[in-house]
Order: sequence, then structure tokens, then C-alpha cells
Amino acid sequence: MSADSPDRPSGLMVDLQSEPVGVDVADARFSWLVPALGDGMQVRYRIQVAASPSSFGTPFWDSGPVTSASSTAVPYTGPRLSASTPYWWRVRADTSVAGDWATPSRLITAADSWGGAAIWGPAVVEDSGVENSWVLLRYEFDLPDSPALVAFVEAAGRSPEGGQTSQTGPRGGRQYVYKLWANGRVAGRGSVRASDTRARYHTHDLSGALRPGRNALAALCWAEHGRQFIARLVVVLADGHRVEIPTSTRWKAASGARLLPGTADIGGGWYRAPREDWDLRHEPVGWTEPGFDDRDWAPALACEAPPDPAPATVSIEQSLGEVAEAARQTDGRWFIDLGREIVGGIRLDVDGTSGARVHVRVGEELEHGRVRFRMRTHNVYEDIWTLRDGPQSVEHWGYRAFRYIELEADPALDLTHAVRPLVLRSPYVGGAAFTSSDPDLDRVWELCRYTIEATSLDLYVDTPARERGAYEGDAYVNQLSQYAVERSYALARYSGEYLTRRPTWPSEYHLMPVLMAWEDYLATGDDRQFRTDFEHWEGLNYDRFLGEHGLLRKDPGPAAGGWDADLVDWPATYRDGYEFTEVNTVLNAFQAAAYAALARIAEVVDRPRDAAHYRDLADRMRAALNSLLLDASAYRDGLGSTHHAQHATAFPVALGLAPADRLTGLGDWLRHGGIRMSVYGSQFLLEALCKAGRSDHALALMSAAGPNSWLHLIDGLGATIVPEAWDPSLKPNMTYSHAWGSAPVNVVARWILGVRSESPGAARVVIEPRPGPLSRMSGTVPTIRGAVTVDYDRTRGTLHVATPPNTTGHLIVHRAELGLAEPVTVEAPAGSAVARTPERIEITDAPVGDVNIRWGDRDA
Repeated sequence: MSADSPDRPSGLMVDLQSEPVGVDVADARFSWLVPALGDGMQVRYRIQVAASPSSFGTPFWDSGPVTSASSTAVPYTGPRLSASTPYWWRVRADTSVAGDWATPSRLITAADSWGGAAIWGPAVVEDSGVENSWVLLRYEFDLPDSPALVAFVEAAGRSPEGGQTSQTGPRGGRQYVYKLWANGRVAGRGSVRASDTRARYHTHDLSGALRPGRNALAALCWAEHGRQFIARLVVVLADGHRVEIPTSTRWKAASGARLLPGTADIGGGWYRAPREDWDLRHEPVGWTEPGFDDRDWAPALACEAPPDPAPATVSIEQSLGEVAEAARQTDGRWFIDLGREIVGGIRLDVDGTSGARVHVRVGEELEHGRVRFRMRTHNVYEDIWTLRDGPQSVEHWGYRAFRYIELEADPALDLTHAVRPLVLRSPYVGGAAFTSSDPDLDRVWELCRYTIEATSLDLYVDTPARERGAYEGDAYVNQLSQYAVERSYALARYSGEYLTRRPTWPSEYHLMPVLMAWEDYLATGDDRQFRTDFEHWEGLNYDRFLGEHGLLRKDPGPAAGGWDADLVDWPATYRDGYEFTEVNTVLNAFQAAAYAALARIAEVVDRPRDAAHYRDLADRMRAALNSLLLDASAYRDGLGSTHHAQHATAFPVALGLAPADRLTGLGDWLRHGGIRMSVYGSQFLLEALCKAGRSDHALALMSAAGPNSWLHLIDGLGATIVPEAWDPSLKPNMTYSHAWGSAPVNVVARWILGVRSESPGAARVVIEPRPGPLSRMSGTVPTIRGAVTVDYDRTRGTLHVATPPNTTGHLIVHRAELGLAEPVTVEAPAGSAVARTPERIEITDAPVGDVNIRWGDRDA
């Protein structure tokens, strides 16, 4: 039976990873897509774990048949797995018909020790008196003439990342420390930033990169302080033997000061990442490959070992694009427009002359027809690459955010076909789609979809350019948007864990990690973070400021950047005149929502006293918000204020705190005046409008023109990733790579197509299409159980909805909004409950399958 047989489960994941590494040896969680077999509803599963793909006849663990509908976050209950070891697993899922085994999938378990020594290379001080941090490390080794079952490297690079709260002095690159090669092939980069004191190590798959006989590992490293590289190669042979090669002082090291001279950084002020002035005349050609003569290299220097290792479940991958044809502007100057912004760098393949220089300038914008490489963010994206004689290749080691490339070189050097874009990001699985009768809305959706594809790195960061900082508000929007476009969850989980332990300065941001955790649980069904982080979230609450009226009374705080300062929105020009008082409506709304989330989480993890406590706090705070801050028209900015900023109403409504009988009126109030908040704040405005039943106005805002609009970003600014602000005139140092403005892609998925998870792991999904004025829309929304599709055509009088296997659907159809006219025909899977009222049609308990609704006289 073929691997893609419909009888087999597919989409296998362990610990939220499609290519699982660093897997928990005692508490792994398995997820899979149930096949569209029989009635599509799983009644039984069986999991096997084996030491090799061919040893399932005598598996390491066999769950036996388990009567259960669970297909997400299913716990491993076998004997403890060995550390740093590959295993293979498979699952079969029976529905009303018996299924077949999935194609085995590999996992690699977490390390329990480093297995090697931390090393670095010799220090070289430049003429300026500053130490050059570049080092080259390499090691050659022999492998036996025996087939390898699997080969991987566990590696970590350590460097402080710098403070999160203010520009108090740059430290660290806020990026990876090493780039690793195996036999001349790029194997990966690391490490991701750590949420605690433990270094995060990466597991890099070397399948196909090694061979019997002589092999080489090599790493190019840079770190400003705390320089450490540590790694262990593990090769498991087909006969079961294991070869381990750790880092040690037997590795060879060389300074990179001649290859990458200088100590300048790319600027921005928030971190230090190195400028890359490559001098290929001093490249030790072939140093990443076996056979290189490194006799003149020194032994690597031993460093103090880092604390106990912790696995990184998110990695940054590199991909090379097609050759980007360069247009000659004048003698020696070349221009490339990639068509859209990327995060990464460029690769230059050229036949050069010794000493010839190529000035490489990249940027997000053009200025007077030239690339603006001195960016608004104060980054300077300019490098000088000095060539040697003959054919050669060079590519950026670090990353930049840019669309345009300008090269300046000797006029005799032809660079027409010399450049390829080098894209860096965490693995992108894609799967979402959307088209509608509004081409402008489609353009906005694609802008926001590509934003998520392009900006997902080791964390949800505000921007890969100016700050590279993880912030809770940015991450909350980023998470919702990533769920809308990808069946991908590990990055959201790690970002939430990181921000739980490394909070940033705005007060309401401290209350968002628990909201992220609840969204994570609904998306994945995996409750492990609930059990490790509950006390962390409790500590982020503002209980100490609770007043007798049930609301927080707190100093709104000092100027921007001060710890615990109330933010509301950013930049300040987008606050719609918000009046800050000690009892701040926006902060109180977030605290009420955080209490409510803690109550739900406490129920999941069987903490009934905590559940009751936080439910009571949430209920009292919600009642006080609505009795003290909600007047006849809308919410006021705070106690003692008579001002109604758009934010004061949008946030409580979006967070589910407004009284049900006031939603219509509050939606009507919010629909006036356009968007009076930032691209970040618009997430809550759009969501509030949809929750208040005004999806028509949310659609109008998403496809509107004008200064505060996504069309202005596309047509007025030429953005291909969502920028930080609506226009540089309101934020002169803005970036053009800021995922916190991606709200339309998740609002379309969750409120226009209307696909939302109602129970953990998307076991039950609600589909409530709200097309507003759209005459046609079609979309695909990924879930961990598979994709939900919605296809609506008012002219044809059809609505088609399909849910994935092992999912129960709850379809809500608003007659007037969809233009339903009698007669209405409903075709739903057997077992569905269909209820009709003059206002809507509701189909509950719909098992997997298609629902078709047709209306009107289609033969007319």
C-alpha cells in the first residue's frame, strides 16, 4: 500500500514538531491526521515505537489497541526512551473501518548531557584595540564502511542577547552564534535565544551529508561576549553501533579576523550584530570540507561548559532562491528588486580578480532611485566584499530584512546573473488559501500571509531589523496569524514559554502569555505548559493593585520604556487621545481576561480551588468594568475620565467582557470614524467588530483605502511585509517587517470564513461564515487535525463546508447576511442536528464530511 494511501494516518507530529528533535524521553506527545476512512471518526488507535524502521516486528513499545478518539497530544506511556537517540514511530487509526499503519516517522530524543567540551578560537585584537570575534572551527574524522541509519549533530552557541526593556547599551546579536557545515554542506544555525539559564542546543540532521571514510565538520562563529560553541556528532550505524564525536581541544581553530576584518556592527542600537566585510583573498578555501590542510591552525580553546542543556524545538533553515537578474544602472552599479522583502541575505557567485571590491547594499525602501541602506531603523545594511582570483562564492552569515539590492563594483565585472537571495526562517508548512469577490481584500490577505511566512525565526520578534525583540503584544497577534496560515505550533509554544519567563515593559503585556497559552491549548490539545507555567502566570498578575471596587488602581507609569508603564497602543500618536488614569480600562480588561484564562486552565489541570478563585476575580472585575466604566454610548478610558478612545471599547469587546445585550450598540459605536489606532491595535478593533456582529464593517476596514489602511501600506508605501506603523510620518524610525500588523489574515480565518476551535486540539470547530458584502469567498484554514474549507457563492446560491476527519463541526449560517432565499436545501452528514429559525440555520454535532447548503431558484 502506498505511503499516501487514504487508509493511513498522515501529518505525524511529536511534541508539536513535524520533524521531531529534542523529544521528551518520558513525556512525549503524539499527534496525527486521521485518514478519511469510513465515517472518518476515530474510535481506536495503536502506536508503536521502534529502534529502526525495520524493527516494528519487535517494537520498543507498543500501546496496543486503545479505544479513544484522541489524535492530538496523545501521551507516550512506554518505558523511558534513551537520550540523544533516534527512534521511529507509527500509528494506525480505526474509524468505522479498520485503518492501516502510517509510514514510519523518525524522532530524536533530548540530550541528558552535553557530551562534549565547550570550545572557541584564538582572540585577535584589531588595530582599533577592539577584539575581532570571528572564529573558524573544524574537525575531520573517519566513519566505518558500514551503512548509517541516522546521523545528527547536537550543537549550541552561546552569547548574551542583551536587555529587552530599553536602549541601555547594545549587547549580543539577538541571533544565532554559529553556522555549521558537514562536508561543505550547510547543516544549520544556532542557537535560539534561551528562556532561562539553560543553553538551547539544536539537533541538525546530517542524512546524506556524511559518507564512509573521511568527513569534516566546520563552524563559523561570532559572539560579542560569553563565547562558547559545543557540539556532539552522533552516527547510528545500521548494525546498531553508535559513533559519537564531541567537541574538544582536538578540534582545530583559526581567527576569522583576516577573512572578516573589522569590528563594526549593522547598527540599530538595540543589539550588536556584525557587519560582514568579507575579504576572500584570506578565505581558507575548502576549510569546510575534508582534506583541507589545517596544520597551521591552533588547537581549539576550552571554555567553561554552559549549564545543563535544553533542546531547541525551533530551528532556522536556509533556502536559496533562483538567480535574481541584476539590471545595470551605470558602469559598475547594479540594481535588483526581489519583488518582495525577505529576511536573510544574498549569495554572490562570481569569477573575480584579486582585490576587486563589491559594495553590497540592501534595504527595505528606495530613496531618490537608490537603495536606502541607511534605514529608518538606524540599521546600516552595507558590506564590502573583496574578491580573489577565479570563481568564488560568498554569502551573508547573519540576516537582514530587505527587498532591494544595490551592488557597486569594477565596471569590468558582470554581475547580471551573480546574485541569489538567501532566505532564513523556521520551517514553513503553509496550507492556507483565500480568494474573494474583493481583489483588494485578497491583496491584504496575501500581504499578511506572506508576513508570517517571511518573519518566523527563532522567536516571535517585533521585527528582524531594528530590535529583534520578543514582545507579548506582538507575539499574541503573531500566534493567531500563524495558526491561520500554517499547521505549525512549536514556534508559538516556545515564544509563549520565553515571554512567560522574560516579560517586557508594558503592563498589559505581562497578562498576555496566559492568553497565548489558552489559544495554544485550543489549537493543539497539549496541556503541558499549563502544568509547568501556572505559577509563573500567577506572578504576572496585578493582584496587589486590586481596589475595593474590583478594579486595578495603579499608577499608569512613566514614559515609554518604563517598567510596568501602561501602553494601550504604540506609537503614542495612535492612542486616539486616550486619557490615562489610575483605573485604566484597557489594563483592567486584560487583567479580567487573564483571570478568566487562569480559571479555565486551573479546571484543565484539576486545581478546583484556583479555578474558583480566578473565576470569582474575573467575574467581579468584569462586573465592575461594565458598571463603572461603560456608559450609555461606550466604555470610557478610565475611572474619572469622560473620554471615549476607540481602544477603551475595542479591547473589552474583543476580550469578551462586554454584556451580550450591549454588543450591537457597541459595534455600531465602533464602526464610526475608521481606524483610530495602530496596526497592532487594529487586531482588537477588527475582532471587536466581529464579536459585535459587525463583520461587514471589519471587512470594510480591511479593504479600505486611506492613510490608516493596509492598502496604503501596499500601494502607498510599497510594503510586501506589514510595516510597524501606518506611515513613516507618524513613526520616522518604523520598520517594514513587523508581524504585529498581520491581523487581517487571522480575522479572515476566524471571523469571515468563521473557523474557530471550540475545544482542545480542534476536536470541535465552529464554522460561522460572515461574508458581509462579499458575493463570493473561498478559503482553507489549517488545524492540527487537518484543513477546514469554506466555499460561498451568493450568486450561485451555494455554501460548501468541509471539515477534516476526527473533527466535529458546528455550522452557523446567518440567513440575511448570506442572502439565503427560500427554498433552502441542507445536505449534512448523517447524525447531524439541523435547526432552522427565521434568522439562521444551525447544524450541530456534524461529523466529518461535507455540508452543502443551496438556496433560491437555481434554475431561474
